[in-house]
Amino acid sequence: MATLSEDLVDDILYFARAGETADLATTLKSLTADPTTTFTSAAQVLELALDEHSGNNALHMAAGNGHFDIVKEILSHLPTPANQHAPPHAVVAHKNAAGNTPLHWAALNGHVKIVEALVVVANADPTVVNSAGHDPVYEAELNEKMEVVEWILGNCEGLQEGIGGEAGEGEGEGEGEKEGGEGSKGKGKGVNGNGNGAQDIQEGVERLDLYKGDSREA
Repeated sequence: MATLSEDLVDDILYFARAGETADLATTLKSLTADPTTTFTSAAQVLELALDEHSGNNALHMAAGNGHFDIVKEILSHLPTPANQHAPPHAVVAHKNAAGNTPLHWAALNGHVKIVEALVVVANADPTVVNSAGHDPVYEAELNEKMEVVEWILGNCEGLQEGIGGEAGEGEGEGEGEKEGGEGSKGKGKGVNGNGNGAQDIQEGVERLDLYKGDSREA
């Protein structure tokens, strides 16, 4: 089974966190092009690059810090969902140690274009809850990111309001990153349904071009 060294994991996560798009792209390319490694794709590398303590992946780091170009780079290496109902790739759906997906982190930090890209392009599920019982809408509302709340509720079928639990987690690591509100009490109703924001947007990775030049850094 292929594994990444601790140094490589640290590099990949740092590049994603710091918004170093060129360095991340070069690293992914070199790992998959090297005949001495067993990595078959950049997607495989991204799945393996996890912080051993927090469980964060590169997409968590990019989404939480608002690095839209990094998000585009990562998504460009993942298989395009066959349709809007297909499950998201493991990198997109991955939960960290606190149960947060990259979509949770993008939502609670107010990065609406990243939220849109994750839902529309990568089929991220806006109904998934973290360990505190909070979905991305609730996290966004808790952190007063109303543009995100309005976009998700307006574009994701079946969502009427966020779902919240009894308690969140503390702040996440890294500048511009924080996770669910500690000690918050939920008021949301149960929700279901998948995002349907992709209906009017062409399928395929080229949809990422819609967001060129709109990177929002922390």
